[in-house]
Amino acid sequence: MHQVGFSVEADPDFGLIVPRPDPIQRMPDEDRATAALLYRDAPDYGAGHTCSIRSEQMPDGTVRLATEWLPSTLVRSPGPLGDPEFFSKLVATKLEGALGSEWLSVAPHSDVCAALDDLCACYEDWIKARDAEVEVLPTGLQETARRHLDECRTALARMRGGVDLLRADGPELLAFRLASRALWQQNEWKRKRDSRIGPLVWRPFQMAFVLLCMASAGDRDHTDRGVMDLLWFPTGGGKTEAYLLLTAYTIFLRRQQGGPESEGVTVLMRYTLRLLTAQQFQRAAAMILACDLLRTGDCDCPGIDVPSSLAQGAPISIGLWVGRDTTPNRIVETEKTGSPAQIEHCPDCGSHLDWDIAASGDRIHACCRDAGCKSGQARDHLPFWTVDEDIYRELPTLLLGTADKFVQIVTKKETGRLFGLGNADRLPPDLIIQDELHLISGPLGSMAGLFETAIDALCTRDGRRPKVIGSTATIRRAADQVLNLFDRRVMQFPPPGLHHSNSGFACVEEDSFGRLYLGVTTAGRTGSYIYQAIASSLLQAAADPTFTDVEGDHYWTLVGYFNSLRELGSASIIMQDDVMHGLELVSARRQEESRHLQPPTELTSRVKSDEIRDKLVELDATRDSGEAADVVLASNMISVGLDVGRLGLMLVNGQPKAIAEYIQATSRVGRGRVPGLVVTLYNASKSRDRSRYETFPTWHGALYRDVEATGVTPFAPRARDKALHAPFVAMARHLVPGMLDTPAAAADHAADLKALIDPICQRIAKVDPGEADASRRELEEFLKLWLRRGALPKYWDNWSDNGLLISADAQATSNASGFTKGLSRATPGTLRAVEPSTEFVIKEIASSDAEEIQ
Repeated sequence: MHQVGFSVEADPDFGLIVPRPDPIQRMPDEDRATAALLYRDAPDYGAGHTCSIRSEQMPDGTVRLATEWLPSTLVRSPGPLGDPEFFSKLVATKLEGALGSEWLSVAPHSDVCAALDDLCACYEDWIKARDAEVEVLPTGLQETARRHLDECRTALARMRGGVDLLRADGPELLAFRLASRALWQQNEWKRKRDSRIGPLVWRPFQMAFVLLCMASAGDRDHTDRGVMDLLWFPTGGGKTEAYLLLTAYTIFLRRQQGGPESEGVTVLMRYTLRLLTAQQFQRAAAMILACDLLRTGDCDCPGIDVPSSLAQGAPISIGLWVGRDTTPNRIVETEKTGSPAQIEHCPDCGSHLDWDIAASGDRIHACCRDAGCKSGQARDHLPFWTVDEDIYRELPTLLLGTADKFVQIVTKKETGRLFGLGNADRLPPDLIIQDELHLISGPLGSMAGLFETAIDALCTRDGRRPKVIGSTATIRRAADQVLNLFDRRVMQFPPPGLHHSNSGFACVEEDSFGRLYLGVTTAGRTGSYIYQAIASSLLQAAADPTFTDVEGDHYWTLVGYFNSLRELGSASIIMQDDVMHGLELVSARRQEESRHLQPPTELTSRVKSDEIRDKLVELDATRDSGEAADVVLASNMISVGLDVGRLGLMLVNGQPKAIAEYIQATSRVGRGRVPGLVVTLYNASKSRDRSRYETFPTWHGALYRDVEATGVTPFAPRARDKALHAPFVAMARHLVPGMLDTPAAAADHAADLKALIDPICQRIAKVDPGEADASRRELEEFLKLWLRRGALPKYWDNWSDNGLLISADAQATSNASGFTKGLSRATPGTLRAVEPSTEFVIKEIASSDAEEIQ
């Protein structure tokens, strides 16, 4: 069957094969217009039937179409060094100039500004070159092209605004120097343990993004304070390092204000998945330690005059604020719940850290006791906090948390301290970073948008809101999503240029490794048979004796990606049974010794948090160490946050529901020194799989064009039913004096409580005008119910009707048990719990009892 094929060509004298029209492109949508411009050279010529299709451009300009049973597409990686025609001057300077982190921290003031001016000039030259290209574009694309270049010029103006701040030689310059030095020091610690790591040289887009955000992050009255700057860059490009530099800059700038109010939580960094949160905590902790060493003068910083007021202030610290399955909520729970030891090794010397309860018994410290460690000897403990009690007391400068954790602003009075409220007497956070913005979508996004109403209010003082930035590699209709979530305008950086392969700061390199995508269909055989055949072939091929050590190591571990845990469980059995037999057949055909496999490793939501760290270490182990994993079976947990350079081989079982998930997941491989290979197995009996297989080369040639728009509707009726009252209660507790712990005081503050309804409804009117009036009625009705209940002893009760609010799960259990519904309002305890759940017990009834029941 797979040996049959045919091709089609048109005789130019009688006609041409032309692309299929895309009806969606004719819709009045700026994103669609952008896609039409950027991907104008990626036409869709058709689809196969049971097979795939390949198009070829012939020498005479005509097109030939041919059937394809094993379609493949090489997707090259964008180079993060920018368009070489314009940015090569900067890249060539390497350790000096606008991109050298150490040089920027110590170079003369005028030289630093001149180097950053060069960066802006390079981008300006790139924009001018694109201006000349607009006139030769098809007429229907020129308006979109001009809009793109206007956005580029806006970005350039903001970049130059950042340089002008530094030119003034004020506190901004010192903050920038210290931030550059901190990131350089963090990198030097890594270099001591890994000779493959070079000196820290910024990529053009990283430095440009920091310059772009600098003014609005530091000036609470800046006109761009209300703009969310969205860093859009392909996975693995270095987005994290960019906003870590901006984080350090914001921290040092605020600390120069002096006084206790400049301390407290300065930056909130939020994630959606615990794997990503834990990994980023380890990266950010090293940067924070470097910042604190610079603050106290315990870190070399030649040429930088650090004010003594910094050393006299509170430590610059970091906190991990996540669920109790990962870290304990209280010190007494450390043996029953998650572990506080979320960092195992000292960022400086690499020695094992001891996490000990302090002599006072009210703190858990991370200590490095290596006598040769400068960081460990300079202080009693490292500034890392992972237990909720410690976080509420210490108020870490940088707080990392999952989106779910912020629901506790409703249930925990101590959370107000994180926003400088209560008895904290601190400024609220100045910067909020939302990583992987595309994940805040669907029901999770709708719930997050509701709670964001309260978070925004808690972070606002005297009408001055926090700066919000975000990052993503896969998103469409970002403006709508940001408005619904954050009530802000959005600016994408880098702005799109005129072609998807070149945005100025990201340019596809023709000699880059990238990833080779290969499609396989199950037509003619069962899915399990094809899966084991592919897995056997790939695993045995990885042992090819002609491979170099680097190639053999990168292809040694096969990552299996699954859309459901049920399919993953079936594959686990196949790997330990059928694949072992398949390896014997393949090795005999290749005349090689059969490869022996260890049981597969699993990376899914079923894995405990403390086990995830061990599995990540296992993934980093090389083939020569004898401890490398042979097979990793994973769910969408790895679609973000997994950054292991040696992974180069993936087998995807079925097309994921979203293109964004497919891009993110497959980007986990091919990040190292060899090309990545992604084999996707399509189930011929599933319509979505079959459709994607039949058009495989078309959409792989323009992956980001087909990313779906994410839906976020925080103020839709169903979302309001679940939790509209929750942000109202959070604002009442933390913003109305006398209401923090006494819901019974509502009658005394009725006017203040009613006044809170106005800003909530004003926000709704901007986001979803049609729902504003209904929302006001619902909030007023909830307030009336609150006032009628009188002497309420508490805000929240998990199980009884004694509180204003009750757990949604507890309410569901009560309803299922037949109890009368109380007056307490059911409230979700997590953003993911769209529908409440209840536990049940199955009891076996004896036959005699069953007869009595009947």
